[in-house]
Amino acid sequence: MNEQLAKYFSGECTKDEIKQVNSWRSESFDNSKEFNEAKNIWVSLQEAPEPDNRILDGILGEADAKVIKISRGWNWTRYAAAAVVILGLVFSIRLSLSGDDSIQKLADGSEIVLHGESSINSVSITDNIREVRLTGKAYFDIERDESRPFIIITENARIEVLGTSFVIDASTDKTEVSVESGLVALVKPGKSGKTDLTVKLSVGEVGTVDNASPGIFKKNNNNPNYLAWKTKTLTFERSKMSDVELILEDVYGIDIEFENENLRNCKLTAKFKERRAKDAIEIIARTFNLTFDMKNEKVILKGKGC
Repeated sequence: MNEQLAKYFSGECTKDEIKQVNSWRSESFDNSKEFNEAKNIWVSLQEAPEPDNRILDGILGEADAKVIKISRGWNWTRYAAAAVVILGLVFSIRLSLSGDDSIQKLADGSEIVLHGESSINSVSITDNIREVRLTGKAYFDIERDESRPFIIITENARIEVLGTSFVIDASTDKTEVSVESGLVALVKPGKSGKTDLTVKLSVGEVGTVDNASPGIFKKNNNNPNYLAWKTKTLTFERSKMSDVELILEDVYGIDIEFENENLRNCKLTAKFKERRAKDAIEIIARTFNLTFDMKNEKVILKGKGC
């Protein structure tokens, strides 16, 4: 859509393309917001023919900024699409990760660690607000700034903080927030004119917004492994193997199967610190006198077990 918006603002769209843009714009509030943001950026670029590359360095980091060097004398009609692509990188940083976790440093000093194939879109750091949109799971360590709240938007919730650290696990239907430090406001947006519902979460608490429930569920965090995917430290205290399976799959990105379904009821007490997936599987196999087959990212545990 970036390229089509560029053509729209530069007057190059056909009648059909104009209809497509207007139709897309009216489909949702987010689309309308994206349109207006793109328009504002486009207008500002018309007034500022040569953005300072030092500013790019500050927003993107030196390595990323080297890729984007804007020179004098742009022909805005001819290079419209390229301009919007650059704007998208500057004002709406998109991270699309596969496999390894990725650490992203923002211009305000905040740090985000993305898990697996999670992604962040629409990073807006202005004089008044800091805002990102999250899909998937991420750890946030937010630099405190009382004049600018930090807002994370998920599919069905909004998280607002001034400066704190926490984990968000967001899917299409559910958003879960686990607070490591500070105070977090978890907001469930109201529908059809209804008032937003807000719950404050403090250290050691978990809040959940679920489309299947009308409110926000709040509880103490009794899961010692909620950060295991980031720290690579796993702790099990008489944990059922059915639960261990899920944690190992989340941390290591592997698929575990039990040849004997009764193995799921075995209880494991162990602690793994920065162990490889194969090392952890070998320890579990020895604990329950099992054998295993491990090929690529699939593991099959075999034996009678406990």
